[in-house]
Amino acid sequence: SELMMRLSQQPAWLVLPAFFGLGLLLAFTPCTLPMLPILSSLIVGQQGAPQGARGARPVGLALVYVLGMSLTYAVLGVLAGLSGQSLVVALQQPPVLWAFGGLLGALGLVMLLGYSLQMPSAVQGWIQARTGQLAGGQYAPVLVMGVLSALLLGPCVAPPLAGALLYIGQTGNALLGGAALFLLALGMGLPMVILAG
Repeated sequence: SELMMRLSQQPAWLVLPAFFGLGLLLAFTPCTLPMLPILSSLIVGQQGAPQGARGARPVGLALVYVLGMSLTYAVLGVLAGLSGQSLVVALQQPPVLWAFGGLLGALGLVMLLGYSLQMPSAVQGWIQARTGQLAGGQYAPVLVMGVLSALLLGPCVAPPLAGALLYIGQTGNALLGGAALFLLALGMGLPMVILAG
C-alpha cells in the first residue's frame, strides 16, 4: 500500500512508532472490539483475590494477555524479515492473487445473499471446551488466550497485516520485523489494558 511505501523511506525510529499508531487504530475496528468481552471474562476469574490486590491484578492480567498477542505477532514479523523478498515474490504470483481474489469474491457473494458462514459445530465445540477449561484470573491461561486471540484476529486484520508483512519482507530485517509487529499488537492491546484499569 501507499502507506507502507512511505514507511519504507523512513528510518526505523520513525517506523516503529508508526506501527504502534497503526495498531492503536486497528484496536477500534469491529474485528478487535469483540476481544474485550473475552478479556473481561478472563479477568473476572480473579474476583476472589484479596481486596488490596484487585486494583493492580486486572491490569497485570490484561498486560499478560496483550503480551501473548504481541509475542505471536513478533514471531510473524521475524519470519517475514527472515524470508525477505521470497515472501514478497510468493504473494505477488498470479495463482496467489487469483486465489485471494476468488476467496474475497466468494465471501462477498455469501454476504450479498445473506448467508452466515460459521466454523463446523464440532470445531466450535472443541474450541469452546478448551477455552472453558482455562481458569480466569491466572497468568498462564491468560497468556495462552492472548496467543490464541492473535491467531483468531490474524485473518480479520489481514489487509493491514499483509501490507505490514510485505513491507517487512522487502526490508529483509528480522529484528525490525519482530519489533514492528510487536508494537503493532501492543497498540491493538492498549485500549484493553486501559479498560482493565
